[in-house]
Amino acid sequence: MSQAIRLGLALALICAPAGSYALALGAVTRNFGVCAATTITNAGNTVVTGSIGVSPGSSITGFPPGTATTIEVTTVAAANCEAQAGTTYNTCKGLATTTDLSGTPLGGLTLLAGVYNFATTAALSGTLKLNAAGNANAQFIFKIGTAFSTTSSSKVTLINGAKACNVFWCVGSSAAIADLNVFNGPLIAYTSISVGEATTDVGGFFALNGGVTLLNDKVTKSGTTC
Repeated sequence: MSQAIRLGLALALICAPAGSYALALGAVTRNFGVCAATTITNAGNTVVTGSIGVSPGSSITGFPPGTATTIEVTTVAAANCEAQAGTTYNTCKGLATTTDLSGTPLGGLTLLAGVYNFATTAALSGTLKLNAAGNANAQFIFKIGTAFSTTSSSKVTLINGAKACNVFWCVGSSAAIADLNVFNGPLIAYTSISVGEATTDVGGFFALNGGVTLLNDKVTKSGTTC
């Protein structure tokens, strides 16, 4: 990336609006840590603070040894989780972009509140800082056209009042979160989500048309803090 392009991007990020975009998970979805259309597959001692559920699929494996607040298989709650996650996803995709980051690596950036668009893939290697600048309602919304991936030990760090429940990842195909990540914000993938070993997440993982795989992870629901 040229110096001129980098300077233009830096100015765009500094000047990004610190407003609220009023995107939210549904009341049911906020109480789920993991929800999938087809399967949830776990290996190891994953701990989910919140419910896990599948609908219309009927396969949840690896719980136990994994633990969750409740396990919902083809229940009304699981169906509502999927439906509400789909509504949030569609609303997210329809929001007007404030900054286009297509082709820009997320690692090393510090972003203010905004709606960030990636035309195709997005990737995080290293640390991404999300700066609320003291605004408790600041939202950070990532619209990703196709796949999203991270590398080992990557982090999404919240600073100056940013909240995990105000960070949204809307992924147009599948997401692959690597080992030892510290991740924040609900991640809604159109297809599937794989999570590497010993990753910590606050916000939850929601697969609209596929499954979610876990491995010795810690996942906490978004809850009602926003």
